Amino acid sequence: MSGGSDIGRLGGAAAATRNRERLLWVDALKGLGMIAVIAGHVWTRGPVRDAIYAVHMPLFFLLSGYTASAVSWRICLPRLARTLLLPFASFSILLLGADFLIEGLRGMRPIFPSWSAGAEALLFATATLRGPFTIFWFIPCLFIARLAWSTATGSGRRLDSPAILIGMALLVVLALVAQSHGGGSPFGLLAVPGALLLLWLGALWRQRLPVGASWGGGGLIVAACALAALMWLPPLNMKQGDLGWPLVSLAGATAVTMALAFVVARLPSWALQPLVAVGRASLVIMYVHVAFIHYLAPYAPKAVLFPVALAGAWLLDWLIRRTGPSRLLLRGETRSVH
Repeated sequence: MSGGSDIGRLGGAAAATRNRERLLWVDALKGLGMIAVIAGHVWTRGPVRDAIYAVHMPLFFLLSGYTASAVSWRICLPRLARTLLLPFASFSILLLGADFLIEGLRGMRPIFPSWSAGAEALLFATATLRGPFTIFWFIPCLFIARLAWSTATGSGRRLDSPAILIGMALLVVLALVAQSHGGGSPFGLLAVPGALLLLWLGALWRQRLPVGASWGGGGLIVAACALAALMWLPPLNMKQGDLGWPLVSLAGATAVTMALAFVVARLPSWALQPLVAVGRASLVIMYVHVAFIHYLAPYAPKAVLFPVALAGAWLLDWLIRRTGPSRLLLRGETRSVH
């Protein structure tokens, strides 16, 4: 009996270790993606920026698909509302107030003429958002995409089932329509078809070629596709519903993300710690890094803006994690996460 218990404990410990290692590379890759997002908002032209825009936002949707559990939307809705919508509302209010205050002190015109105009744009015109609010399309888009994904897969439906494949084909059509539409985007809806396709690709990635497995010849194919995507594929602008060459660009972004994950997951844990720290602060960094860039741009060169935006946003996340109310409102957490 005791031997069986020991084996069970060892098996549980091994499973916990594998889970921690998986979360470590996921957090590290989020951190790398967040650094790319900041760089793309500091250096807004050139081939490096185009390469960043070929993968940086798809990476987050792919990781969400890779890690998402197949649960009913009735189960995931409260969790998503707390972890996504509550911080979205909190940061919307804070940054609207900060913009009125900072631009008033500088004698500049704020982004929005009033609170109501700002709230309307943040909710119903996310494709038009600019300045400190330019990234605010992402969270409502992710919220809707995750709910739709849970509805499609919560019953345990296979990823290659006829219903899922038909749904993905319809999403390609919707993505093409969204790309040509270029109009209003309430709640980030223009980006939702592409986001759902990426969630599906992320789930397929986990099922067919997981990061911890040996890829064999598949690794060379992924690496070649990733290199081609970074060198030749056009940038994506998911906020506007622009998916580049839709199927090709999404496949290219998937290849780049898979190749990065393959490398990151095989680095020693000590080497990943800086990226993990950024990854675990990625929600707050995403919300506030553009504010640092926007308000400091007239006074500092780009080489200064980048580290200041990264360090300043990370420090703000560190401060937010000090108290329970700030963790709940701005990170969507009910307990401290280390």
